[in-house]
Amino acid sequence: MIQALQRAVLVLVVVNAWCLLAIIVIDYLFGNLLGLFPTSIDTQAWAILLLVALSYSPALKAAELKIKQWYSTTAVAIYLAEKFAKNISRYKTAVARSLHAMYINLYLLADVIFCVGAPLLIITASAGWWLLDEVSYLALLGYCSIISLIVFTGLYSNLVRLLSLGYFFGYWVLSDSLLLYPFAAPALVQKNISTMLSSSFTSWLPVIGLVLVVYLLAHRGRANVDSSGWQGFTRFLRELFKFFPEGLNRQLFGNYLSLLCLLMAAPLIIMILNSIIGYLNPHVLFAGFAVWMLDRLWQTDVIHEPALSSDCRYFVNLIWEH
Repeated sequence: MIQALQRAVLVLVVVNAWCLLAIIVIDYLFGNLLGLFPTSIDTQAWAILLLVALSYSPALKAAELKIKQWYSTTAVAIYLAEKFAKNISRYKTAVARSLHAMYINLYLLADVIFCVGAPLLIITASAGWWLLDEVSYLALLGYCSIISLIVFTGLYSNLVRLLSLGYFFGYWVLSDSLLLYPFAAPALVQKNISTMLSSSFTSWLPVIGLVLVVYLLAHRGRANVDSSGWQGFTRFLRELFKFFPEGLNRQLFGNYLSLLCLLMAAPLIIMILNSIIGYLNPHVLFAGFAVWMLDRLWQTDVIHEPALSSDCRYFVNLIWEH
């Protein structure tokens, strides 16, 4: 009885996830692109985060596979297969090949532009510090720090690489002066950061505290326990409470304490995400969602492709090891 109820719940969650995906895609196409009705970036962002979180569940993946297998045995699926099997398979193959080729070419093109263009951005920004009065030393330092952080993250993440390139070229095209933008970029970035911090400074304070707490816990956990991830965190918390009586189930207590820490951090995480979502562009959000789905499908196909990012990662690892 319990297993049947669990299967029913899993099937219901999978079906609702499919419906939610269809709803947000229609909402973006007809609301954001065509402007037929108003949309909410908060609703769209939280829906996408929910779908991403659900996609990592092995139980939901198994339920989705069982639903597809069950559907293939239904009368509707058999009828459609008899009538349109050849055309559907041909179109699916053509679309899949086109998307795969586009993904590979876009990945390699973005890889070259990202690895070559990032140093050029810092060079042009440094030149702008000498040529333009509005580019201060503080703006240049903050800009170079942000670019460096994006570069090191983008070497390991295709999503960051493509979104940063798309954001830069989109900002460049919309800028008043196309040729002057790379030189004046530090001042514009500093202006945007100042606007974000001044409008919601109190909401960014918990971000700093949460990052420091997580870093300290992770650092102490790695120093005291030869493990990582959830097990290392729970073992570290259990070691803190060794003074409890022997009769107490310390392992169970450590697990509950870890869960309590996550529940306490949940409001902070939600507040942080809300503050970030408020500055999101819906086109950037859905572009990132599309790139994430393509990465899930074909990320393994580009591992053996000749790419500059793999060479850069090799040198970064050499420097990090030494």
